Amino acid sequence: MTHLYIQTAFLGDLLLSIPTLKHIRYWSPQSQILLVCRKGYGSLMKELGVCDEVIEVDKSNKSEVGKILKDRTFDTIFCPHQSLTSHKIVKSLKATQKVGYKKFWNSSFFTKRVERNLLWPEALRQLQLLGAVYDKVAVNLEAFAQKEESIPKWAEMSLNHFPWTENKLKIMAEDKLPGFKVDRPYVCVAPGSVWPTKRWQSEGFIRVATHFARENFQVLIVGAPDERELCEKVHKQIPNSFSLAGHLDVLQSMMFLWKANLLICNDSGAMHMASVVRCPTIAIFGPTVQELGYKPWNADARVVEDHELLCRPCGQHGSRVCPIRTHACMKNIKPRHVIEAAESVVR
Repeated sequence: MTHLYIQTAFLGDLLLSIPTLKHIRYWSPQSQILLVCRKGYGSLMKELGVCDEVIEVDKSNKSEVGKILKDRTFDTIFCPHQSLTSHKIVKSLKATQKVGYKKFWNSSFFTKRVERNLLWPEALRQLQLLGAVYDKVAVNLEAFAQKEESIPKWAEMSLNHFPWTENKLKIMAEDKLPGFKVDRPYVCVAPGSVWPTKRWQSEGFIRVATHFARENFQVLIVGAPDERELCEKVHKQIPNSFSLAGHLDVLQSMMFLWKANLLICNDSGAMHMASVVRCPTIAIFGPTVQELGYKPWNADARVVEDHELLCRPCGQHGSRVCPIRTHACMKNIKPRHVIEAAESVVR
C-alpha cells in the first residue's frame, strides 16, 4: 500500500508538510509514503525520514509526473498544492481515495474535498486533508477549533531523530570552517530571501550580529548559492563571524541550526528549517504577516514586525519591489527591536 503526497511549493511550504507526513505514518504504519516535490528538495525529505520514496519535479514540466506514475495505483493521494496542473495530475492517476482542498471547479478531481481554513496556520491547513480520512486528526483539529493554542503538541513540526550526529557535525565544521567551534555558543544569521522585499536591511543584520559577537557568540552566516554575495557583504563587517553561504545543502545547513543558540532571519526557508530542529528563532516580517498562515511553527520563535502599517500585507509572498516604493515595513524595524526579542529566546 502506498500513499502519494503532492507538494511542489517552495521549501517553507514543503517543510510545513512534515506534521501531516508524520501523521500519515501513524495512520498507516505499514504503508509507503511517496512524496512529489520541487527539484532539489527530495533527498532532504527522504533523509529526514518523513517519506520512503521521492519524485522531484521541474516546475516548468510538472506534467511529467503523471507519465511517470501512470501505471501505479495508490491507496490515497493527498494534494495540498492548489494549481490546476497538480489537480490534473491527481485526476490522471489511479487511487482508492483522492483528497484535496475544495474549489468551485474541482469536484471531479477528488473523492474527498475539504474547506481550507484561511484563518489557520499552514501546518494545520495541510493536516485538514488527512483529517478527511483519519478520525484521530479530525478530532484533534476540532478540539483546536474550539480552543486555539499556539502550536498544539500533536501538530509539532520538529523531529525527534535526525540522520546525523554531533560528531559528524564537528567533523564537517573542522573541514569547512577552520577556527569555528561547534561546542562554543554561536548565532546563525540568514539575511536572504527569494523575494527582495522580504529582506531586512543588511545594516540591521550587521548591527544585531555584532551585538552577539560582543557577547562572545560566534556568528555563522548561512544562505543559498544565489545569496552568497549578500552574505559575504554581511560577514565582512561582523567580528568573530564565519560564512558558509552557498557552501552547504539544505540538510547540512539544518545540521548547523540544530546546535545553534539562535537564528536571526527573514520570513524565509531558513525560518522553517530552524523549526524542524527546534532552534530558537527571530523572524523579521515585512510585506507578509503571520495571519497569512506561514509564521514560524516553533514554540521558541518570535516575529518582529511593524503592526501599525496599513499597507501590510502587500501580497501573499512578497514581491520584487515595494508597491508604494517606501519599504517602510522593513525600514521601520530597528536593530534594538530585534535584539530585545532575541534576548528573550536565545539559549
